[in-house]
Amino acid sequence: MSITTVDYLQFETTTCVLSICVVVYKQQSHLHSEMITLGQAVKSEKLVKVYHSKETVEALKGVNIGVDKGELFTLLGPNGAGKTTFLRIISTQLMPTEGDAEVLGHSVVDEPEEVRKHISVVPQDVATYNNFTPWEYAYYFARLRGMSVSDAKQTSEKALKAVDLWELKNRMCQTLSGGERRRAIIASALSSNADVLMLDEPTSGLDAVARRGVWSTLRDMVKEGKTILLTTHMMEEAEMVSDRLAIINRGNVIATGRLDEIKALIQEKYRVVVEGQFEKLSDYGEVAKLGDRNIVYVKTQNEALELLKTTLKMNLRAEASPITLEDVFVKLVGGINNHENH
Repeated sequence: MSITTVDYLQFETTTCVLSICVVVYKQQSHLHSEMITLGQAVKSEKLVKVYHSKETVEALKGVNIGVDKGELFTLLGPNGAGKTTFLRIISTQLMPTEGDAEVLGHSVVDEPEEVRKHISVVPQDVATYNNFTPWEYAYYFARLRGMSVSDAKQTSEKALKAVDLWELKNRMCQTLSGGERRRAIIASALSSNADVLMLDEPTSGLDAVARRGVWSTLRDMVKEGKTILLTTHMMEEAEMVSDRLAIINRGNVIATGRLDEIKALIQEKYRVVVEGQFEKLSDYGEVAKLGDRNIVYVKTQNEALELLKTTLKMNLRAEASPITLEDVFVKLVGGINNHENH
């Protein structure tokens, strides 16, 4: 293919290829690499995005987010919260209505071409070309980023093994499952060696084994100094991979911090799941009803153990554990009793 020739790689150009928008630039100088190590990797200031159609929708409402260089930062929120809009603005695919954001010190409004030199993006909904193989996805993207043939082969092998596609590397995408195609796209981003990796719900549709493989690779990349901005609505993913996270709902950031800091935002520290009829559960704490099961939130371990003993004496099934990120998320976003009547 002509796109892999050395002459092509000497030019600076923006191209859309293999179903993902990629910015193709020759490798940056050593001086420039030293300059971008200073400050935050991603910073937004009073970011607003308003969509005008039949009705006006304010997707982002003055969002302020800072992502430190060398961390994995997760934007967690329900569908329609504004996660994808934020990522599209940060990756220069969409202009904000108000405010600005910077990637490695470059404004997404005034310097989009500079921003694109340092990022790699996996959109939420993207299709593969049927006649491309996973190897071609990973290898050509690495070459388009300016890597040598040997480096591109090495990083492509690492990326494909990370998403468990090495054995399928030469099969055309039309013969792969939907999850395997998604992993091929993720591999192309992993092989790019960009300074900032932006992933919009990257493991959606993957099975548990493949999902954990991607998580492991992302954490390895952070160890190597890469910055990763990830959006998800999956609590387990946010809990497992994040250095810090922000919870966004209806265009507003309602909490930001490390996992322990987010969990500290509510008073209750333990949950007891009770299956069966127990009329006085509310005497112990706040109750979330899920059909024939109830989740009781209590403040101390002793309170959890007391309730657990009581339910077992009543021959009811019960289980106690510390609160999860999902518990905190549901309470902050909409209240723990949202599903009581559902």
